Amino acid sequence: MTLRPLPPLLQEKSQREINEDPDRIASDLSAIREWIEKQPHLKSVNPSDQWLLAFLRGNKFSLEKTKNKLDMYYTLRTVVPEIFRNRNPFDPTVQAILNMGIFLPLRVTKSEDSCRVCLQRFKDFDSSKYRFVDIVKVCFMIIEILILEDDNFIIAGEEFLMDGTGLDLTTLSQWTPALAKKCVTIFTKALPVRLKSSYLFNMSPGYETAYNLFKIFLSEKLKNRFHIYGNGFEALYDVMPRNLLPKEYGGEQGTVQELTDYWKKKVESYSEWYLREELACSDESLRPNNPHTSSSLFGVEGSFRKLLVD
Repeated sequence: MTLRPLPPLLQEKSQREINEDPDRIASDLSAIREWIEKQPHLKSVNPSDQWLLAFLRGNKFSLEKTKNKLDMYYTLRTVVPEIFRNRNPFDPTVQAILNMGIFLPLRVTKSEDSCRVCLQRFKDFDSSKYRFVDIVKVCFMIIEILILEDDNFIIAGEEFLMDGTGLDLTTLSQWTPALAKKCVTIFTKALPVRLKSSYLFNMSPGYETAYNLFKIFLSEKLKNRFHIYGNGFEALYDVMPRNLLPKEYGGEQGTVQELTDYWKKKVESYSEWYLREELACSDESLRPNNPHTSSSLFGVEGSFRKLLVD
């Protein structure tokens, strides 16, 4: 068992807030592995101990919740191929989106045991050339790296910043009810991620429709963690210290281009991992009882029409 040690303050937080008991980790990991091995539809799944520990931490060490999220995660790898397949970092579309710096986890945290801040930006996105679903794919590629590498992200949670500059109506029109539901399902039911707060700013006209569509699928608890600001980002300084932010946002932590280059190189370094992981997914033909399909999990595309707003 090879696990990354935690810094002292983060170790204290994990024990205090998410029920981590260092003496039980080995037995909990063993229990999860035994469960995976008994699932006929998960025969291709053999994750690392660090990956499984992230799921345990993300579910506050509830074995049943961990099993449910793992099962859903590997199921969605099968039934949502538009997001979880063809994830070669050197694919031209993936390269283009990485070069745009659309999803950028910031390099430093407020303190040793604080949340990871992730910046989403659309300024350089060209909706005439690329699809919104490709943005989603690359975002989840980066989130999986955070799950493997970032203990702050898993234990303390995520704070989300979204700069809506450049988010035009053509892009927003691609944010369909079906895609919104898939994204919310992945984020809330399949990944060991805890969103602590979300701050949206510089939002373009028309964003309300997309935002309201997104909120339909959120719990009340999550809805209350979203906060919308006007144009500019000065108001963010009340909740986000400048020393965390890139220079373009009045901060002190390098530039957006430096962050973009860092995450592009990081994603590229995982190319073999993405290739291997493409084979690790559920075989729904072997699932006991009823197999899961896109329709059974998300409903029929046409059933969402009543949710659309002109």
